[in-house]
Amino acid sequence: MKGRVVFLGLLLICVAAGASEDSDLQRKPSCPDAEEIVACPLNLAPVCGSDGNTYANECTLCAHRQKTKTDVLITKEESC
Repeated sequence: MKGRVVFLGLLLICVAAGASEDSDLQRKPSCPDAEEIVACPLNLAPVCGSDGNTYANECTLCAHRQKTKTDVLITKEESC
């Protein structure tokens, strides 16, 4: 009986850990409504795009989206 409780406890921990990894689902970046982004801040806050590229920050991803007219999403809030 103790073995089952321990097993179920470990299983619950694994499921909870997997759920936290899935919380970084793709999301649309919050880009300004302006026609074209002129300049982005130089802060380094890397984001991983759905195209597999790492962008310096969300603004540079937005600039890429506008320039290439592609729908690149953010897959995680860190380098790819």
